[in-house]
Amino acid sequence: MEKNTRFEIITKDRLGITVMILEKIYKAAINLLSVEVFPKKICVKMQNMDDVEKEALKKQISAIEDVVMVNEMDLLNYEENERKLLAILDSVDEGIMVVNKKFEIDIFNNYCEKVFHCKKEEAIGMDIRKLIGGDAPAVELINSGIKYDNVEVNVKTERGEVHYLTTGRPIVDDNNITVGAVASIKDIHKAIEIANVIAGTTEGAFKEIVGNSSKIETVKKIVETVAKSDSTILFRGESGTGKELFAKATQSLSSRKNNAFVTISCAALPDNLIESELFGYEKGSFTGAMNSGKEGLFKEADGGTLFLDEIGELSIVLQAKLLRVLQEGVIRKIGSTKEENINVRIIAATNRNLEEMIQQKKFREDLYYRLNVIPITIPPLRDRLSDISSLVTLFISKFNKKLNKEIKGTELSFINKLLAYNWPGNIRELQNVIERAMNLCDGKYISLGNLIMDIGVGSKMENKIDLEVHKALKLKELVESCEKQAIVIALSKNKSLRKTAKELGVSHTTIINKIKKYRIYEE
Repeated sequence: MEKNTRFEIITKDRLGITVMILEKIYKAAINLLSVEVFPKKICVKMQNMDDVEKEALKKQISAIEDVVMVNEMDLLNYEENERKLLAILDSVDEGIMVVNKKFEIDIFNNYCEKVFHCKKEEAIGMDIRKLIGGDAPAVELINSGIKYDNVEVNVKTERGEVHYLTTGRPIVDDNNITVGAVASIKDIHKAIEIANVIAGTTEGAFKEIVGNSSKIETVKKIVETVAKSDSTILFRGESGTGKELFAKATQSLSSRKNNAFVTISCAALPDNLIESELFGYEKGSFTGAMNSGKEGLFKEADGGTLFLDEIGELSIVLQAKLLRVLQEGVIRKIGSTKEENINVRIIAATNRNLEEMIQQKKFREDLYYRLNVIPITIPPLRDRLSDISSLVTLFISKFNKKLNKEIKGTELSFINKLLAYNWPGNIRELQNVIERAMNLCDGKYISLGNLIMDIGVGSKMENKIDLEVHKALKLKELVESCEKQAIVIALSKNKSLRKTAKELGVSHTTIINKIKKYRIYEE
């Protein structure tokens, strides 16, 4: 680092004394680098001088009338503050990058060096577009002035692959015009670690549940409220609606979040295996039993939560045994005479009509009331069509990695067809449709020609509009869903707000307002 000489000059308060001091420096042919002027104090930063030159200049300045004292100093005030700030930025476990309106990098901390494979000395003053391309979120932020949150970026550069999560805020002048951007950078692997830590927060608990329709938001609020108790919950809804995801969210928000969450599907195993899985068994209890015996899932979940999926498939015999566990909080292993106390919260789920099963003597009424303490119904996808756009975006991102593709979105006609379908298989079916379409897509955007549904082997979906579906979704929600998708597609294709506005036939201001309304950059 280049060395410099700095003087702190204490003076009396007199008009023009700063000019007289600077004249002395000029006449001594000393290169002046910086000046700070305060009441009764002037600080100057100059080229480095030897001791003889320093003493000579001190005498000349001290000879000026009303100069009280001349001292050598280590750093000017602004330098000290700047270095403190840079030291703080280098100490945080997050990348901080500041870019000016010319797209030049002004600040680039140590963390950024690791993420972008570039030394600080090289990065400062570099055009950010040269470092990570013109599509970088910070570039669009400077162009638009619109903030963004937690945008995942994965690009291949000449320096190697760059994969990070970034949040950006504009720097504005007195007229609210964007003159730069501040971007925080988090290595994607570190971001995943942090996500695991915050999984117990409301936002973290629902991170896998995509959508903000009124019906799904209502369910989230109910889950958030009841998660804090230990009461039994029964999630009801059609197959593929995400009942297990809500069960996991309940666990994450509960006081048991740091303990086991154990899952068993009551439809996946025959009765004798389900019983041994749930309750465990003593050694030699039956043919094929392990010599060491086995602890059951109730014991494994002790202190935590046991999720009984497809509870309606449980046999009447096992229903009676489950009822006893719920009533008395004790279990008995197969082949044992000893009862053990357990502390387990039960969350169950079913897509069956339990009330009808009770009438048919296929489900115990007393168990039903034990399970149905807090019933929560998950809405089918046809009742939350406004969430389809967000779900499609999620699945495209997921399958891009799995299929090694770079698909950016879908054509609007593709989304319109999805909105006109009844979705008997719900979100699971939608996921399958998107994966199938992405396998067939050889471009950047999924088209209607890539859409093949399960209603006929190899046949394309018919133009099928279910009037009952659209009664559940208001016209305004349908319009907004289509409008949002059109903007997302145009933005992905054009990489510019102005080009997007031109393509869609609206003003630049309208596009900015719509982006804010639909929180497109926050997704």
